[in-house]
Amino acid sequence: MSTPSGPPSRTLSDVLRRAAERFAERPALIATPVRLSYDELDRCVDALAARIRAAGARPGDRVGLSVARGPLALVASAALMRAGCAYVPLDARHPSRRLRHIIGNAGLDMVVCDAAGRSAPEVAALSTLDVDGDGLVPRPRTGGSDDAGRGPDSVAYVMYTSGSTGVPKGVEVTHANVLAMLEDALPLFDFAGHEVWPLQHAHGFDVSVWEMWAAVAVGATLVAVPDTAQQDPGALAELLLRHRATRLHIVPSVFHHLAEVVEEDAVHLPLRNVTFCGEALNYRAIQTWERAQPGPQPVWCNVYGITETTVYNTFRRLTPEEVARAASATPIGTAYPHSPAVVLDEELRPVVPGRTGEILIGGRQVARGYVGNPGLTAERFLSLPHRPGRWYRTGDLAHADATGHLHYVGRKDDQVKIRGFRIELGEVDHALRAVPWIGDAAAVVQSTARGEPILTACVVTEHPEGLLDRLCKELASVLPEHMLPGRVVRLDRLPLNTNGKTDRRALTEDLSRRN
Repeated sequence: MSTPSGPPSRTLSDVLRRAAERFAERPALIATPVRLSYDELDRCVDALAARIRAAGARPGDRVGLSVARGPLALVASAALMRAGCAYVPLDARHPSRRLRHIIGNAGLDMVVCDAAGRSAPEVAALSTLDVDGDGLVPRPRTGGSDDAGRGPDSVAYVMYTSGSTGVPKGVEVTHANVLAMLEDALPLFDFAGHEVWPLQHAHGFDVSVWEMWAAVAVGATLVAVPDTAQQDPGALAELLLRHRATRLHIVPSVFHHLAEVVEEDAVHLPLRNVTFCGEALNYRAIQTWERAQPGPQPVWCNVYGITETTVYNTFRRLTPEEVARAASATPIGTAYPHSPAVVLDEELRPVVPGRTGEILIGGRQVARGYVGNPGLTAERFLSLPHRPGRWYRTGDLAHADATGHLHYVGRKDDQVKIRGFRIELGEVDHALRAVPWIGDAAAVVQSTARGEPILTACVVTEHPEGLLDRLCKELASVLPEHMLPGRVVRLDRLPLNTNGKTDRRALTEDLSRRN
């Protein structure tokens, strides 16, 4: 990614270094009571990178990162990359089995952590580098901070996603992958002279990569959103208003609650742009917002992409007509210039406009592959006849309209997204069926009365009392919080298809009739 101040950046650390040169005194990061300028942020990263190297980390190492959502996540991830390492997010709140798998699969020996991050025994067992006290304290520059000689094709981070076999899979994403995303995506947005941008997603969720590095690339001020505001739409609205936020990147189901606060409390937020990600659009929430805030509206945008193709690959600016008629399909727009997207049938042949097929994404954002899983890498990352480069089979279904814009239809397998988190229903099934008092089980997605997706566990069991609480207590040892069911339905048996497998579609239709 080239910048006005110098040659193309080779790593994300270069992006921060250039920002520190161009916007030295501009506020870069605000997290009460911390307030860092771009120069101070860069010096914090330098100092922590030196500590990481002194602790024994070598270029090319994968190093765990277990810190709370917010400012330390930005400083520590940037410092690990400047030290020549790839960061691997760890969440100490996740079940032991999941943590053990990630630590073993990624080959982690060291972890950068804060007090909360080392609370899990699996994390504390690693060689820990604590950043509680001084991770956000700028130090004088000492020189020699050069990314340890690493280049654009080195791995920047390894993000673990849900796996259909019950085992999370780690995706290796390079600096070049992220820089390609920034180069293609940033020109699509109308950035003003100085933007204020909430940093609200945890570093284990790859939306954070866009939030952090797009903001740094344009010299925006990142405002860390604490857990209290992330979980309370009223507190989030107050934070956005207090800091005069101009941009918001948000999952539609979370935006729905924020729009209700805006309507009920008559809050007027000065947002210039709202970009949706991770779920089907909720047009009713946008309509609620527009009714509550007459006058100039934010530019509404929708983006689409997945971890294996580096966060986002398509962009769509919503029109007033689309919002007014609340179209049933979710428009995801057109592909980035260097991240082509095609819609193919089961035999990997192009489908005609209007017909549904699977999205395949190629180009510079396609990740390296899955850690320690060459078979799955070969299956999902492939070559196509008459098309250059590597392509990734997303498993997402879409159709193109006559203008070439894509419209998301759904999944071809059992993967879903809830509150932006990608969940393999097969992984939830696997955990449910391992519960001793469950005879059979399957997970499906239903809608609440507000139209929000909710993960529902359908179980065959003789224990009808207190099912939800009891089941969540059992599952909490093997599934992270975002994969726990929000509803449980007890059944005598699960419907089967002609192959003798659980018929998830029939199950979903049966539950809809019951409601």
